[in-house]
Amino acid sequence: MKVFIKALAIPVILILAMPVAGTVFHGKSLAPYLHFPPRPLYEPHAPFSPGLFILVLVLGLSFIFPFIIKGFRSGHGLGREQGIRFPFPWWGKGAGVGLAAFWILAWTRFSWFAPLQDHTFFPLWLMFILLVNALTIQAKGACPMTQKPKPFVLLFFVSALFWWIFEFLNRFVSNWYYTVPDYTPLNYCLLATLSFSTVLPAVASVQALLTTRPLFRKGFSNFLRTGFTSSKPFTLGALVLSCASLFFMGIHPDTLFFLVWIAPFVIIVSARTLAGNPTLLGETTRGEWNQVVSHALSALVCGFFWEMWNYNSLAKWHYSIPFVHGVEIFEMPVLGYFGYLPFGIECALIIELVLNQWKPDEN
Repeated sequence: MKVFIKALAIPVILILAMPVAGTVFHGKSLAPYLHFPPRPLYEPHAPFSPGLFILVLVLGLSFIFPFIIKGFRSGHGLGREQGIRFPFPWWGKGAGVGLAAFWILAWTRFSWFAPLQDHTFFPLWLMFILLVNALTIQAKGACPMTQKPKPFVLLFFVSALFWWIFEFLNRFVSNWYYTVPDYTPLNYCLLATLSFSTVLPAVASVQALLTTRPLFRKGFSNFLRTGFTSSKPFTLGALVLSCASLFFMGIHPDTLFFLVWIAPFVIIVSARTLAGNPTLLGETTRGEWNQVVSHALSALVCGFFWEMWNYNSLAKWHYSIPFVHGVEIFEMPVLGYFGYLPFGIECALIIELVLNQWKPDEN
């Protein structure tokens, strides 16, 4: 466990401290940002800008277009894999039934279910995680939940801490807020923590399912090489720039709100690289993008279900995004789905530490 704490201690301190430092430097009071419970509230932002919307859309599509072309070509070249189909586990069938049941309960308003209507998120996502793991077992005979059960359970606890960091960063940009009952501070934190605990297990489970397909195991090999990113000057510059970007985000939140999804990822990668610790991004220096692509797409898949199930739930979140809050898919502005791609790689960095480097006998 010490390995995990040491790996993230400095990056997390930097991620939390930089926007605070920027806010203090700007002369703003810290009281609103340190309020307990840390429940985000609605704040109006800059109005929709068609020009900026089009610009961000073009930039986002330009970035992912080479990956789409590579995936399309690799998919044709790899063909279909004739693998063994394993028995679908009995608990997977129960998870499928449970998923359907909690989806119905989340989107309906039965009077007899009213006392629990606000609490469908965790059981719905727990059933999703179990079902995806069952599908992975059917595809290859094993899944993260059965291969590494103790680290996988630990992932739930780490996930809660992981998402609370983003909740803290959201205090500065106010990009999402919740409509939930007026809980006591303790109840709010406990219930929120329970919901946040499913984020990383969901992404890890979907990624494992995706990599049962040859496209995501070897379809993005021999691709773009990023050898220049492994140099110490580049890595140090990236760390300084990402810290500075979070600092200035505390001063200009409407302009730099998107850095919530980019800067923490760069800080973690840069800090670990400078410390001589490999990350999955190190594989891209050799042109190996399978892990990066599969994790990014896994977060996008989870993002679709997060937004869809949130849409008609009673306790839910809403968005308030500067400049690009126009066209929406469910509650999410359409350009917001681009954010799930770097978020997936951020998730991968933490999942990698927990599942691949944590050992039960460490103390």
